[in-house]
Amino acid sequence: QIWYGWEYPNLLLVIVICFVYSCISPAILPVGAIFFLMAWLVYKNQILIVFNPTYESGGTMFPMACHRTLIGLVCGQLTLIGYLIIRLGFYQALMVFPLPFITLKTMDVFKALYVVPGMCISVEKAVELDVAQKNVQSTFSPDVYRQPVLTEKIVEPRIRCNSSASENSAGRRIGLSPLEIDDSKVAGSGKIV
Repeated sequence: QIWYGWEYPNLLLVIVICFVYSCISPAILPVGAIFFLMAWLVYKNQILIVFNPTYESGGTMFPMACHRTLIGLVCGQLTLIGYLIIRLGFYQALMVFPLPFITLKTMDVFKALYVVPGMCISVEKAVELDVAQKNVQSTFSPDVYRQPVLTEKIVEPRIRCNSSASENSAGRRIGLSPLEIDDSKVAGSGKIV
């Protein structure tokens, strides 16, 4: 299983370092992007194939993760304002000054739209809201919460027969597709197919 208490702080540390130091040394941004691309690939593989979850939190960690990531963004914005003032870019610092307040307001909007209703709404109320909507299915598939990769059916390979194949003067078929097997050649060749 994934130890969220160990993995999440490491990822949060990397994103806060990228936010804070990106104004001082922009070369850290491609390195951070490569890190998160590789982390995405590794964690996706680990979660889908390797780990067997012993519990599901139902997304209760997402508001905390979003909140702390946005606080890291505010720290990066304050660092940018301080760096601009140190470099005597007073007008630029003045133009960037509203960014932390906009980010804090966005945090309040996220809390009002997602966190509070997610904590307060009951299952019965959610069912009533689903019934009130016209385009909601009455029954759900058991695969609705599974990864799409895991719900795909197994596909058997098919041998395509080319109906436009014709025979030449020697009696051999021409116009075979790459997946089609010519039985007359295989019979005497000793190949196992």
